[in-house]
Amino acid sequence: MQAKVTVLADDMMPGVEACLSQWRDAQGRAPEFAIARMAGRSMQASALRDVQLLLVRSITRVDAELLAEANALRFVGSATIGQDHLDLDALKAAGVAWSTAPGCNAQAVAEWVLATVLRQAAREPEMTLAELRGKRVGVVGMGQVGRRVAALLSALGLQVVGCDPLLSQSDKADLAVSDWQNLASLLPTVDIVCLHTPLTRAGSAPTHHLFNAERLALLKPGAWLINAGRGDVIEADALAAYLQKGIALLDVLPNEPVPALEVIEACQQVSPHIAGHSLEGKWRGTWQITAKAAALLGYEQVGELADIIPAQAPPVLQWSAASAEHLVAPYAAIMAQVVDCEGDDQRLRAAVAAHPGQASAFDDLRKHYATRREIAAHRIFGVAKASSAQQLLTDLGFCC
Repeated sequence: MQAKVTVLADDMMPGVEACLSQWRDAQGRAPEFAIARMAGRSMQASALRDVQLLLVRSITRVDAELLAEANALRFVGSATIGQDHLDLDALKAAGVAWSTAPGCNAQAVAEWVLATVLRQAAREPEMTLAELRGKRVGVVGMGQVGRRVAALLSALGLQVVGCDPLLSQSDKADLAVSDWQNLASLLPTVDIVCLHTPLTRAGSAPTHHLFNAERLALLKPGAWLINAGRGDVIEADALAAYLQKGIALLDVLPNEPVPALEVIEACQQVSPHIAGHSLEGKWRGTWQITAKAAALLGYEQVGELADIIPAQAPPVLQWSAASAEHLVAPYAAIMAQVVDCEGDDQRLRAAVAAHPGQASAFDDLRKHYATRREIAAHRIFGVAKASSAQQLLTDLGFCC
């Protein structure tokens, strides 16, 4: 008889049971699992006794302290793009394999950026697409998220300037970037800055507090600072000073899950680290790490994610026949139905104001975040065939 595979998973990680049900051994047999669930911020060393697979998200710090009683642990999987919450030295010392889920929610984050850019532009009710397309966007960090951001904003018609000192010339080929600059050259010349770097403290290009007072001072007056990467890429005190005059639209903030109330109040737009919280992105992350775990333990994860992801009717959006397709506003309205930036902003401000200094104010919004589908799942009706609106919406990934 096969022994059970013991699993401890974050209670907010979707699809764990469904993905593990796809495991098969060489004879086509499914293993038996013992699966426990626990809140990611509540995981302690004692919970890892006899656990073979630990499946977490970015809110769980996996370090020597957490691993102290992990007597059977073989694999840690994080259903996230970043790995700054994993102490790789501690995992190596414990002989534990690990994996993240690179790119799992990159499309969702890029769509959050698109919605944010359109919403900010539409604050000027008569802003035209031509005026928006006159803006230069600097994308700092051209990994999987940055590349998708560049592709979407280029499809929208904006000029994208890339910045990533870790990319080789061959890596830069075929990306939707019109120019490449270093950070010092880029910041004074762009109208929008999008941050998509991992959080690193070592190496040739560390990003922890990359945006300090000196670098924030380089931004053009009136520039939009967008961060959907990691909050501590921006130094907290420098951000607070910048916000006295500058414009920031942040999905991630310094000192999560208890960001400073004055920072939230001063931002043009905030949300509780949910840019990547699409249904597809969450399930994709679980699928990727359970597949890695299967291979490590001598199993195969069979089939495709599409075989098990919950089937839902495509969300339907309606384009108004009265929409002026040369203006930003109707496109912002469509994206607002995909990503509710305004609602997320209002809910976070209210929660933090009502419960200052409490992590639950931040975490509860993430825990109860409404189901969100990516652009490709949506159908838009009412768009005139062969119109410029249909062409643009199609370029952005909608089915019209």
